[in-house]
Amino acid sequence: MNKINGLALIMIGLLHSAIALGIPGALGFSGIWQEIISLGVVDAAKSNQLRIWGYYWLLVPGFLMILYGFLCHWIENQLNLPLPAFVGWGLLIVSCFCILLDIDTGFWLVLLVAVNAIITSRHAKVEG
Repeated sequence: MNKINGLALIMIGLLHSAIALGIPGALGFSGIWQEIISLGVVDAAKSNQLRIWGYYWLLVPGFLMILYGFLCHWIENQLNLPLPAFVGWGLLIVSCFCILLDIDTGFWLVLLVAVNAIITSRHAKVEG
């Protein structure tokens, strides 16, 4: 499926960020914003504040996935090129590592994008 990798990554990132921001309690982070504010916000994500540090690492990947998705979308739609194979392989490696560490992860969705990116790049190589 051509030209959907970028949009898929954007949607995954938006979903991840929306859950992290909208319902942090569903992921074990009830009252996290009160904790962050009570510490003064600036430099609140320290290793001695494990809940805040964990929430920080929950929140940041969603935003990075959105940015990466926009870059992939631009490559696929503005440059009208398939993603390079290394993008798919990189996503595959990261996804597998994250799934290995946590089976109940959203990286299963990224794994699907990785496989699609690899297949799309191979088809483009054969056709081109």
